[in-house]
Amino acid sequence: MSRLLKAFVVALCLTGITFAKKHPREYQLEKRLEHIKKHLNTKIVGRKPNNTTPTYYAKNVSLPIDYSNPGYGNYSNQYFVMDTFYKPGSPIMIFDAGEVSDAEAFTNYMMGDWSFFHAYLKEFSAMGIVWEHRYYGKSKPFPVTINTTSEHMRFLTMESALKDVEVFANQFEWNGNVVNPKKVPWVLVGASYSGQRMAMLRDLYPETFYAAYASSAPMQFAYNYDTYFEVVYRGVVAAGFKNCTEHVRLAIDYIDGQLKNPDTAAKIKIQFLGRTADKGTNAGFADWLTYPWWGFQTSGVADDEQNDDVILPWCNWLAAEAPPQNYDNIGKFYSDRWAAWPGFYQLVNKDNAFGYCEGPIYNASATPDCQIDAIFDGDFGISWTWQYCTEMSNLIPMNLKPGDHRIGSTYDTIEHQQQVCYNQFKDGLSSGYLPKKPETDRMNKWTKGWHIRPSNVFWTAGEFDPYRPLSLLSTEDWSPKFRITQDIPKCGVPTDSETVFGYIVPGAAHSYDWLPNPESAYPNELFATALREWLKCFVPK
Repeated sequence: MSRLLKAFVVALCLTGITFAKKHPREYQLEKRLEHIKKHLNTKIVGRKPNNTTPTYYAKNVSLPIDYSNPGYGNYSNQYFVMDTFYKPGSPIMIFDAGEVSDAEAFTNYMMGDWSFFHAYLKEFSAMGIVWEHRYYGKSKPFPVTINTTSEHMRFLTMESALKDVEVFANQFEWNGNVVNPKKVPWVLVGASYSGQRMAMLRDLYPETFYAAYASSAPMQFAYNYDTYFEVVYRGVVAAGFKNCTEHVRLAIDYIDGQLKNPDTAAKIKIQFLGRTADKGTNAGFADWLTYPWWGFQTSGVADDEQNDDVILPWCNWLAAEAPPQNYDNIGKFYSDRWAAWPGFYQLVNKDNAFGYCEGPIYNASATPDCQIDAIFDGDFGISWTWQYCTEMSNLIPMNLKPGDHRIGSTYDTIEHQQQVCYNQFKDGLSSGYLPKKPETDRMNKWTKGWHIRPSNVFWTAGEFDPYRPLSLLSTEDWSPKFRITQDIPKCGVPTDSETVFGYIVPGAAHSYDWLPNPESAYPNELFATALREWLKCFVPK
């Protein structure tokens, strides 16, 4: 069975009315952080004399809230520095944490000898920097809560977040060393959204940033990205679980039939999640039905290191019993099996801390409040939702194209996903800062989408990466299908418009090459080899 992994991105929206729940992207990143923290657990400490153990420093830089209007003042943006291996004149390497609430955890990529980034810092005698994104962690211009107005959220734009890094790089100082980008090469490393960011920084500011490693970077923006679940389907089937997708599809067809009638809709919601679940909308219920699949991007179907506790046990539960011979409603059989699986309502409760669903078994001592419809109340969920509702798009409804590959409800529509944006930011439309639809066309024009071609950039993606169709390594029929080469381009020379310097990791999912495993060795080393060649051409100005 293929090991289908790994982590970093999802832009799912869930319906929102009055309550609160955790964003599924946050769930994915928490799993990733648990994984890297177990490799190396460190604390913020200053370097001690003659101490050879790697240490890092937490720092802050003052940056404009609005680059077009200095009158709004500045905010404090956090970053982390490790100079254990640094020699003057060597590269400065940025590891972009992207959309995370705990950028400090990613210092483990600098500190841990298991990490490819740590190996780069050591080999190139480089200084390492982990960068925290504006509006995340401790780098907030304004507090981010469910009461934050669109007036205050509007400064969270991709352009400003990229400008932050460029301004920082050009004013950065460190212990009297020459670290200006005109004097020493700055190298960028990122995965998923942060990989997208690093490639764009190299393209927008080539005089500041010299090279980039962009893993699983979705460069093309799409309003309706229903291909996401199509790729999940392919990966689950490739892992040997086609029967699981068939069982789920049979169950979903039955469930959708029940949702057509208000009385049967109420009953099936209660069957799955218990009392009070019938108060929720069909679309909100459909969202929860997709939750077991979200772990695929992080852990594939099963992963020995991360001990995936959702997809594999769920599939095994569905398959543990077969319908009786001559059973006339197989869809109902698998729907009943799914509803009886304790892992489902437990997953709902885990990611919906402000509600309680009792599940399929009546609990006389409990007072359930099963909040199917909710907005995100955590700062991560709010900031990430603002980003994809305004600019990034890639809204993810269920794949409703003809065929048998659908693994979720037809009630999970693009209209529902758009409504999530309106529900989350209630003053958004009236304020004029939340567009009626994410500005997909503008973003593709500005970033160049699939056709971006900065020199000195290496691209990777997993074979079953749900975001590979939006990357330069896409092989979908509706994408450009560029030629992918492992021949290292000459320094400062972009590949031609039909060619990409990159690598597809066989049998892998999202950002697989960011974690220590045998399949990561080749792409990690290929970038290092390319960087060795490219650095020979760097000329201080």
